Amino acid sequence: MKKLIFLIILQLFNIGFSLAYAEDKDVRQPAVAGQFYPSNPNELSSYIDKLLQNVEDQSKILGKSQILAILVPHAGYVYSAQIAAYSYKLLINSDIDTVILIGNSHNFPLKRGAVDLNKIFLTPLGEVPVNRDIAKDILKKTQVLEENNYAHIPEHSLEVQIPFLQKVLKKNFSIVPVLLGQISLDECKQIGKAIADTIRERKLIGKTVIVISSDMSHFPSWANANLVDSATLKSLEKFDPKTLQETIGTYENSETPNLQCVLCGKESVYTGMYAAKELGADKAVVLKYSNSGNVSGDKSRVVGYGTAIFTKPLDKIKSGENPIKQSKEKTMSDFTISEKNQKELLNLARQSIENYLKNGKRTEFKTDDKQLLSNSAVFVTLTKNHNLRGCIGTTSAHLPLYKVVSEYAIAAAEEDPRFNPVTEDELKDIKIEISVLSPMQKIQNHDEIKPNINGVLIKRGLRSGLFLPQVWEQLPSKEEFMNELCWQKAGLEPDAWKKGNVDIYTFTVFAFEEK
Repeated sequence: MKKLIFLIILQLFNIGFSLAYAEDKDVRQPAVAGQFYPSNPNELSSYIDKLLQNVEDQSKILGKSQILAILVPHAGYVYSAQIAAYSYKLLINSDIDTVILIGNSHNFPLKRGAVDLNKIFLTPLGEVPVNRDIAKDILKKTQVLEENNYAHIPEHSLEVQIPFLQKVLKKNFSIVPVLLGQISLDECKQIGKAIADTIRERKLIGKTVIVISSDMSHFPSWANANLVDSATLKSLEKFDPKTLQETIGTYENSETPNLQCVLCGKESVYTGMYAAKELGADKAVVLKYSNSGNVSGDKSRVVGYGTAIFTKPLDKIKSGENPIKQSKEKTMSDFTISEKNQKELLNLARQSIENYLKNGKRTEFKTDDKQLLSNSAVFVTLTKNHNLRGCIGTTSAHLPLYKVVSEYAIAAAEEDPRFNPVTEDELKDIKIEISVLSPMQKIQNHDEIKPNINGVLIKRGLRSGLFLPQVWEQLPSKEEFMNELCWQKAGLEPDAWKKGNVDIYTFTVFAFEEK
């Protein structure tokens, strides 16, 4: 009777979800925003920034090795996100553009693993595309997985990882979401090999990371959690799935009071380990451990959280593979745009404004040039008789370079709220400058700002302002530059940059203009 009631409730639950998400079958909507993590994008972004800031420098742990996979927890951020931040911080400024997300289903019993082939996963921080091509390649290589978007609808274990990825990786990364059920160690090995073979065949080593989502012991006392989880993490560092399975089995069959599981995503952990080993990883390093009792103060029933990385020595990386670069400020000093493409982009910017002013239409432009097709963050500046006439851009590299130049040239002419729209008659007197931005680098202290080199973005809550490096020509002292940025651009008190209650980001630009 209880089983029948459970099945009826489950069916009603399933129908509810299918109706709720029937409107857009290609977008996986956030299921736990506002519950497991903040639903407000600014609050979420700032929260993750603080978690990452709390992590001391981890680069020495890596030495001369690259990360192929990470193990991170998936509970509510208040409990486990600080632990996860230890692994995610090591991915900042990496070249990763593909993430294989592996977790266990908490809502559906799965006979075969579920691979989501939606086009997009949505979070409060924006859209993340699913790499369907890679997902389909993995599916072709094993019968243990199947296409199943449905199982992902209410699942939190993968979703909570995505905002972290959106903060630490390039904006144009994609994901392959995989959920597992109770499968054998051999089936985990099959899936791991399918993932590794696909990564290897596509020459994506160094550009791909496997994110394994799992919490640790569930519901023993604080003292027993520390005992069980410590033994599990020591076993994990032996980097052998079979040994880890035996350790887990020992504790699951023990009489530890209230212990319901040792690793809630053990199948995901085995699978990720097998995939990493196939790709050449030879080491597992535990970075941090804690449990819910340390946060809530209730130590009678706790859940454990650990994070670890799986690494491969750099001297074993073959030609053509791309090691993950460690966190450092990226500048445009080693970035250039060919003179040919500079002229092409400046012509495109002018044509885009001309066409829009004449007939309200966008300029069509086609190219196969890789430089022009690369996603870029750009500002377009218009001047007239050496005076500013419009400047608008984006700090997010979400569109191809040619496209973002065309769009923001029109925006600079039409939408800068400080000026009236540019007219056709005055366009002949307008000079166009294009600035291609490096990735934003958050700094801890305003002393790190380099005059005449850095552009600066300052933020507090919903208020923000940005000055390009070119502004140093008009405001040569840091005091003037930062005071005006806070007051004129962000609407803050002029000395807000000195008070420590704002977020400051620096960047550099590659700029070129019409002669």
